[in-house]
Amino acid sequence: MNVYASGATSNRAVYGRGMALVDDLLANPGLYVGADRLAGTDHTGVARIVVTPLPGRSGVTLDYEVVSAATPENGRSHVEHTIIARTHGGGTVMVIGHPHAESVAILRETDPGVFEVGDEPAPFPMKVVVSMPEPGRIRHSWWYGRPGDVAVERDVSDVVLQS
Repeated sequence: MNVYASGATSNRAVYGRGMALVDDLLANPGLYVGADRLAGTDHTGVARIVVTPLPGRSGVTLDYEVVSAATPENGRSHVEHTIIARTHGGGTVMVIGHPHAESVAILRETDPGVFEVGDEPAPFPMKVVVSMPEPGRIRHSWWYGRPGDVAVERDVSDVVLQS
C-alpha cells in the first residue's frame, strides 16, 4: 500500500513507482482547481485543468487555463488545449495548442513526466513537467524562454481534483 504525505492511501502503483503519467491521469479524470504562480514574481492566479480520457484510453486531454486579476481585459492570463498520449512505438507525446504561436508544440517525454522539444522545431525554447504526486493532485510546470535562450521554469500550477 502506498501512503502519501497527505495521509491518502492507494493499493495501485503510482507515477514514479512503476506506472506512467498517462495511467495516473486516466485513473483520475475530472476538474482540477488550484493556485498558479509565476516564478520570481508575486503574480498568482487560479488554475483550472480538466482531464478527459481519449477514446481507446491511449491518453488524455488537458484543458488548462489560468485566470488572474492582473489581466482584467478578459481575466484569463493563459489558456491551452493539450493532448498527452502514448504512441504506437511506446513513447509518450504532448501536443499543445496555445496562443503564443500559430502552430502546435509537439513535445516528447524524455524522463518520466518531462516533455521537451524533439525533432519538430519550436518558436521558442520550452518544456513542460507534469506530475501526480498523489492521486487527485497535479503539478503542471511550464518552462520557456526567448528564442535563442534556455527554457527556465516560469509558470507552476498545483491543482487538486474537485469532488
